[in-house]
Amino acid sequence: MGRLTVCVACAASLALGLFFIFVWAPHPWGWDGFDNYHDLGLIVARGESFPTTDVPWGYAYYLASFYRVYGDRPWMPLVAQATLNALVPLLVYQFARTEFDERVAAVAALLSGFLSFNTVYASTQSSDAVCTVIFVAAVLAFARARRLEDWRLYVVAGVLLGIAAQFRPNLILVPLLLAAFLIVERRDLTHAGHACLLATVSMLTLVPWIVRNQRLTGEIIPTSTHGTLQLWYGTLQSGPYLKSRAYNPRAVFENGSFPYTSLDRVPLIVTGRVPECADVPAALAVVYWTDRDREHHRIEAQWVGRREFRADVPPSPAPTAYYFYFDGVAPSREWAPYVYFVSADHLGDLDRHGDVLDVFDLIRLIRHLAWDEPLPMRDRLDFDGDDRLSEADARLAADALLAHAVPPVTSNGRGRVDISAASAVLRLGDGSSLAVPRAWSGRITDIEVAGTLAAALVHSTVPFARLREERAAAHTGTCQPLDNVAVNAPYYREQLHAMRRYVALAMDNIRRDPPAYFGGVAYRAVRVFVIEGSDDPHTTQQFAGSGRVYRIARAASIVLAVLCVAGVWAAWRRGAAIALPLMLIAYIPATLAFVLTNMRYSVTVQPLMFMFVAAALVSGVEAVSHRHR
Repeated sequence: MGRLTVCVACAASLALGLFFIFVWAPHPWGWDGFDNYHDLGLIVARGESFPTTDVPWGYAYYLASFYRVYGDRPWMPLVAQATLNALVPLLVYQFARTEFDERVAAVAALLSGFLSFNTVYASTQSSDAVCTVIFVAAVLAFARARRLEDWRLYVVAGVLLGIAAQFRPNLILVPLLLAAFLIVERRDLTHAGHACLLATVSMLTLVPWIVRNQRLTGEIIPTSTHGTLQLWYGTLQSGPYLKSRAYNPRAVFENGSFPYTSLDRVPLIVTGRVPECADVPAALAVVYWTDRDREHHRIEAQWVGRREFRADVPPSPAPTAYYFYFDGVAPSREWAPYVYFVSADHLGDLDRHGDVLDVFDLIRLIRHLAWDEPLPMRDRLDFDGDDRLSEADARLAADALLAHAVPPVTSNGRGRVDISAASAVLRLGDGSSLAVPRAWSGRITDIEVAGTLAAALVHSTVPFARLREERAAAHTGTCQPLDNVAVNAPYYREQLHAMRRYVALAMDNIRRDPPAYFGGVAYRAVRVFVIEGSDDPHTTQQFAGSGRVYRIARAASIVLAVLCVAGVWAAWRRGAAIALPLMLIAYIPATLAFVLTNMRYSVTVQPLMFMFVAAALVSGVEAVSHRHR
């Protein structure tokens, strides 16, 4: 009976997976999925290097193995992962029949075959489906190793868990959790050795990726840099924005107010290109100096394409201001050089020498107008040249910043400053505003920003020397010799710096309202097990029939969660070994509730939840049968 049940469950899982792939799927992503895995798989299949640290390598290489052999046919890896997913009922059955009992195992297999959310994700290019299979296989190997005292199965579990972390980075601590569980459970040297073996093998599985990331970034990154972004998103999803971070105005601070990097132990990589309208120079060099070393240094640029170039500028410890121009083109910008900052201060004013016009200058000007605060280098902010600072200068400063935003925008010269005892507010022509509180710590995150133009002010800078040059020279509209000039644009520089900035932003949000953040953590600890749809396109993805799908999925996930909780008690009463699966289920909210999360992140442990649901159902049926005897 057990074998037939498992065969039926596996066949149902495969049939549903193929139906979702080729007929209709209850999700909006299609075959190509999300997180750009389709493109990443094609890149790796072409033999190019993996072009990001933002996601781990596992699923992209899975896709690449198919694309390299069969070409760009997304349905082939999807069929393969639907087939792999069809093994989950078998894995669940094998685990539950020893840790629970035969009846519970059979029902859990059926639930996994017919109701698993993992089958939905198996029909799109998402790392979840393959990861779940690997994870459940690892848990089964660990459980078997405990019962059979077989060190080889601990090795298998360690390898599988190391690979699983390269599909879902939040699983990276599971080997340590299982090792601790084994030590506490058995309390002898033999099992302590097995625990160390499990953790060591898992870590060794990660070593090639760690080495790759260390060579690129100089940092130890076991999986990806994406977790810090999720942490910041989680701090945005709190308080009045508990259900959606999309409307939290503090999201405007994601990007910095200056061109800067926090990486001060590696060279600055200056890149750019020669536009099609300009001739490629015979020789091109970056001439640079810093506020620490005023001597001009020359670095020959290397051509990395027909019109693309790169130059590596030696590092300098933070804080440092770099100034550079290009020798070999005209205009070279020698008199109005590019300005770039190296600093670990992610939220403060980096422009210590007043080289650029930036939002901090505008804030100080507003504070001067409102409360007569002293204003250093005030002559630079007298934009109308009348030897005094006024509201007109604030408008002109805002216009100058907006004209150099990316892309350039204009306020049409309209704007005013409203002053009260508690704050001063710059209001712009589109109705947007930048509110400066009187109590100001100097952090950009102390201000309140609303609207498009005000947001553009936060992220725009322009060297004062360039403003003077623009005033003195007529705009001819001629072709510029270089464009796309950037510093540290390669992903292994930009993403590492972004990781540090997201941590600073997250800590700033938590510091401002700890109760709101930890209230959000408590909410997400439950929310991770429940699908919560919305008709707001900024909160959840919308697609044909999405309202109905979300309602059904929400009801199903709530019933699953409730039955799982009831099943813990039922399984304990049945004498099941509930500690291991319960611990792994609890691991998900314990490690993810602190960051932005959704129900998809709990799919990995859903097969374990089905075991408890099965225990609740079997116990309920047995209780009813007993009453009718």
